[in-house]
Amino acid sequence: MKTIIWSLFILILAVWTGMTLLTVHLVDWIAQSFGATLPNDLGAVLNTIPVPPLLALWIDAAWIQSIHAGLVAFIEALTQTVPYFASAIDWLSPLIWAIWALGAIALLILTIVGHWLVGSLLTPSRTNQRSEAS
Repeated sequence: MKTIIWSLFILILAVWTGMTLLTVHLVDWIAQSFGATLPNDLGAVLNTIPVPPLLALWIDAAWIQSIHAGLVAFIEALTQTVPYFASAIDWLSPLIWAIWALGAIALLILTIVGHWLVGSLLTPSRTNQRSEAS
């Protein structure tokens, strides 16, 4: 049981690390690609992207249009925050890694507590089996 707990810890930590690494690379890519400014017509570019025909078979067209309009509004709001984002880009990657470290520490604590609980639950049953055998 302890092996399962530690295996889950390693698996979850690997996924957590991978997501963090992808996020940092995405932030760096955005910083290198756009710098301090995004294109002004980014919302208009998104408006011109057609809805895939296969998606229209599964999802209502009105719902797709509402999601599309929401994305356009989000992109336009994002365009207004780019100057603040550009000034924060230098410390955003270390901040992401600090959040990763907090998550890893919390996961380690939960794993140690689970290890201890499994150990404390298994010990009395082994002691009872030995005393019954005598």
